[in-house]
Amino acid sequence: MQSRLTVRADADALRHVSEFVGEFTLRHRIEAADRARIAIVLEELLTNLLKYGYIDRSEPGAAEVVLELEGDRLSIEFADDGRPFDPLAEPPPDLDEPVRSRPVGKLGLEIVRALTHEVSYRRDHDRNIVRMVRRVTLV
Repeated sequence: MQSRLTVRADADALRHVSEFVGEFTLRHRIEAADRARIAIVLEELLTNLLKYGYIDRSEPGAAEVVLELEGDRLSIEFADDGRPFDPLAEPPPDLDEPVRSRPVGKLGLEIVRALTHEVSYRRDHDRNIVRMVRRVTLV
């Protein structure tokens, strides 16, 4: 049970990805709380891509999302042709530090780590590929 979506990395991409996740999770009867977590993870990755992935290019690139459900294991693959960026290389923010003392950013990447059970990164053929696994509840 696999579905794939390729989108132009622009302002409409978030809507397309959200609709894609909604359709997939409804079709495969993934509970609403897991549906929301999956949407948040992909929104964080896509938002980072839109903000930082193409700062040295005038035209947006493309992002691809692959969802594959095997039993209660949902594999999520997010690939893009943006600048090389390993989100796992960044150390997690110190959440015990006062908010005013913390550097801006990096919370989105911590959300991705927190909402997935497995996550890996690789750079392949000029593409960033983040692969995540989340155990989901089916209704």
